[in-house]
Amino acid sequence: MNSTATAARSDMPPDVVRLVDLIVRPGRHPLTPDPAEDRLAEAAGAASGRVGKDTVTSPGRLRLALGAARRTLPERLLVSVNQEGGRLNALDWPDLAQLPGSLALGAADREDLAERAGAAIARQLRTVGLTWNLAPVVDLASWPAAGAVGTRSFGADPVRVAVLAAAWVRGLQAGGVAATAKHFPGLGGVMADPHHSAPVVERLAPGSLLPFISVARAGAACVMVASHTVLELDDQPALASPRVLTLLREEVGFTGVAVSENLSIPAVHGPLGGAPAAAVAAVAAGVDLVMLDSEVSRGHHDQDARVRAVRQRVTVVEALARAVESGRIPLKRIEEAAGRVLALHRQFGLGPQEALGAWADANRAAGEAAEQIAEASVTALRGQHLLPLAGAGRPVAAVRVPNAGERRADSARHAPDTFPQALGAWRPVVALDSRNPVPDAVETVAVYGYDTAGPGRTSAASAEANRHVAAGRTVVQVAFGNPDELAGSTAHILIAAYSPHPASARAVATTLLHHGRTPGRLPVGQAQ
Repeated sequence: MNSTATAARSDMPPDVVRLVDLIVRPGRHPLTPDPAEDRLAEAAGAASGRVGKDTVTSPGRLRLALGAARRTLPERLLVSVNQEGGRLNALDWPDLAQLPGSLALGAADREDLAERAGAAIARQLRTVGLTWNLAPVVDLASWPAAGAVGTRSFGADPVRVAVLAAAWVRGLQAGGVAATAKHFPGLGGVMADPHHSAPVVERLAPGSLLPFISVARAGAACVMVASHTVLELDDQPALASPRVLTLLREEVGFTGVAVSENLSIPAVHGPLGGAPAAAVAAVAAGVDLVMLDSEVSRGHHDQDARVRAVRQRVTVVEALARAVESGRIPLKRIEEAAGRVLALHRQFGLGPQEALGAWADANRAAGEAAEQIAEASVTALRGQHLLPLAGAGRPVAAVRVPNAGERRADSARHAPDTFPQALGAWRPVVALDSRNPVPDAVETVAVYGYDTAGPGRTSAASAEANRHVAAGRTVVQVAFGNPDELAGSTAHILIAAYSPHPASARAVATTLLHHGRTPGRLPVGQAQ
């Protein structure tokens, strides 16, 4: 540990210093030893404790890097990642099989598929040395979709979300990866995005606690406590509220690690006076582990930004240490928190000699699970009786509507567009975007998009579909993101796929042009 971090605590017992350091993540140990990491440590006074995908550019390289880290760390290696499936996947290298997200599982409404999804993601992660997933989202979905939730949720029905979330957790943890249910006490009904603002709501959506109770009974290792304020519980942000943490322990019955929301986000730490003050408030309230981001990042940060992130961690550790010295945080609270974190390391961390599975096998199994989930979740909101589309052998125009929004927690915006290729397996395809005219000879148009809703949640994809309906064509509109993208559409057929990844594109194409089956059911209430 660097001298700056320890100066304020020189008279504290060494064990206390170690325990305070343990409950702040990312850690301070280098995970990817290289010259850039050495320069960072020299400039900032400590290593970043992170993996940037701009320097670790494949599953094989990540496996090698974390294998080296396993041999040098004092504790069993426990590295966190956001790998939910669907909208948020920190690991998204080419050829990595991505699963549809939780709302697709809600549409399929099959407990066995939810458990298989968790197991498939666990196998991918553990094979490269990652054994702590900051997932699943167990917040309730809404129509229109909330900015921070959307397709990350299993649905709007608390009972079904509880069942599917528990199954997902069982699958993940049976595969040796810790689960983190989020965002307690629930973001259902919170329309503002906590990544960009500090939402305050009067009360919890009905049933919000039920999924958390269910995953706690399923043995979820961690629960992430949110940053929004629920006035019926407290006038403080949830992660800084003793009442909310007591609710988690006593009413929900959760006994694992309570993790804070990402305190490096200004909208999260701002209401509490900055990241160091927020960390102190959270731990004093009952949070066990302070998150300043996951250990796996998208990378591409410049040196100054990386130095600032490391120095922020130093100031957070110092603030927690001073809080123990002053009595603001009792030593017993730190010992309790560190004890839970060490137990997490013992249960899910990797030792230096533990064998990992074969990546190719894990990735193939994930691809097979993705195909089954995608096929089971395709949902027709209108026009199922018109499927499969008539006109065998005639060309179909695939008209893509560009993304309009920008969501912080969304890696799927960069997913490859494979829908025209998938349609081409069954019929000739004219691939266009919405700026190009459709040839007069084409009678059937498939309008599709992922995130096309602009201000006021107006769907550009629906407007495009309506234009082709008015021109007298047969029109299918496909939402590969939030299903409320279909609102206001006059298309003859409306399809919700919930995911932009290749398995979902193939499932929709096969439905439209081959068998016509739509087994999914919309897992969120459609506004009338």
